[in-house]
Amino acid sequence: MPFDNPPNPMYSQADWDIMQAAYDKAAATLVVKSSSDEEARIIAETVMTAFKRGNKDVNSLAALAVIIAVNSHPAVSPSEVRQEKRYA
Repeated sequence: MPFDNPPNPMYSQADWDIMQAAYDKAAATLVVKSSSDEEARIIAETVMTAFKRGNKDVNSLAALAVIIAVNSHPAVSPSEVRQEKRYA
């Protein structure tokens, strides 16, 4: 999902490049094959929101997007995850 710089940009081209790099890294990590995937939308929204809040680090943005996408995946819900009991 490319981040296009609109005609009246809020962000510089360098800002868009950071967001695109973070998106690309997260999408590659999650093997997102299409920009129409739900995970693609979650990645893009997470990257943009975190960037707006001041996170300008590509690796940090990508890692956060991966975490959010994995945790919001509809196929995995808390009721389906069986916690392993651990004893000291």
